[in-house]
Amino acid sequence: MARPADGDPGPASEVLVREDRVHRRLYTDAGVFALELERIFERTWVFVGHESEVPQPGDYRTTAIGRQPVILSRHTDGSVHVLFNRCMHRGAVVCRAERGNSTVFRCMYHGWMYDPSGELVGVPFPGGYGDGFDPAEWGLRRVPRVESRRGFVFASLAPEGEGLAEHLGPAARYLDLIVDAAPAGEVVVRAGVERYAYAANWKLQAENLLDGYHPNFTHQVAFEIAERRRGRSGRRANSEGSGATARAFGRGHGALHYGAARRYAPDPGDPAAAAHRRALEERLGPERAEEVLGTDIQLFVFPNLFFQNARQHFRVLRPVAVDRTEVEAYPYALSGAPDEVNRRQVRGLAWWASSAAFGQPDDLEAFERCQAGLQVTAADWVLFARGLHRERQAAGEVVGDVTDEVPQRGMYREWKRLMADGDA
Repeated sequence: MARPADGDPGPASEVLVREDRVHRRLYTDAGVFALELERIFERTWVFVGHESEVPQPGDYRTTAIGRQPVILSRHTDGSVHVLFNRCMHRGAVVCRAERGNSTVFRCMYHGWMYDPSGELVGVPFPGGYGDGFDPAEWGLRRVPRVESRRGFVFASLAPEGEGLAEHLGPAARYLDLIVDAAPAGEVVVRAGVERYAYAANWKLQAENLLDGYHPNFTHQVAFEIAERRRGRSGRRANSEGSGATARAFGRGHGALHYGAARRYAPDPGDPAAAAHRRALEERLGPERAEEVLGTDIQLFVFPNLFFQNARQHFRVLRPVAVDRTEVEAYPYALSGAPDEVNRRQVRGLAWWASSAAFGQPDDLEAFERCQAGLQVTAADWVLFARGLHRERQAAGEVVGDVTDEVPQRGMYREWKRLMADGDA
């Protein structure tokens, strides 16, 4: 990525990203977007799926890492693989279905067949290739590195680099807090998916996921409806000085930590909540169970995974073009929790983030307005200065008020680091 000429804020990362602002071309320049796919999504650790989505031998689901289609599959020996979804004969995508079960992936073009580990197990009319053809050399290529954390599968197209634990850093603690809410110690992802797309850049959604400044304004009507229905809305928790915090962990990860600012004590007469607490205390002990039950966090694992444990779901970002993004929201069940606890959480996700919901459509409108406004050439910079003067270091995290842009600054520091590779 060559350094731009004087006066030309070309794609060089040190020109486009400053500590308190970023250049509008991060959202509008197709060349910058192409480099993001190459230098971020196709080099770092990217979330590809949850192990519970492929529970049985032969189960698979398809997804993508950056521009490259992949298959998450479970082999007959129980192992999980991430395979490039590209026939080794003429390059066709082998598996078109979103998910399913099959002991063989068969290319529709010339019938080459592969097992769930990627081995080539069938070639029609093999005599045509002569004696030197070795099927062992022509299996589906495997993604170079695959690791899991609490059932969440991450992959990296880079053959070498830091391991997943180093990449996650402090974010792993928050992921553990989320999963530990399951009495059996694991979550299950089999309740379907909510999909949406918007005509704007992927980073607008990434910024928004940890933006505690906008909800009282963007979601004002949703909060008013919640107040009328339930007597509470969460608006106070998104106000300056509420005690809730915004955090950055390095590597682009961050969180909004609401804690007591948005903690809703369960009805003491609620048998499902009481049973959930008892089950957690039996597995974790009273102190850890109290910490888990009191956790209300929104966690972003850079570059494409977001958790909102209060609505018991995670979202996956998929950049499609500089001005188009697809998002998938997956509700999950807490294994071992009462059915009613899980049902309530899925209903909460539908209320907030479905296509006819009261919350997420507001954000999509904001993203598209930003994409339109960022075409203006008279104003080049997007400001992320809020709270810079008062952020502090605490236990390896950068911490600020919930309304501060601490996570966004952390995300763009990582963006700059990854995109700088190759700058002249």
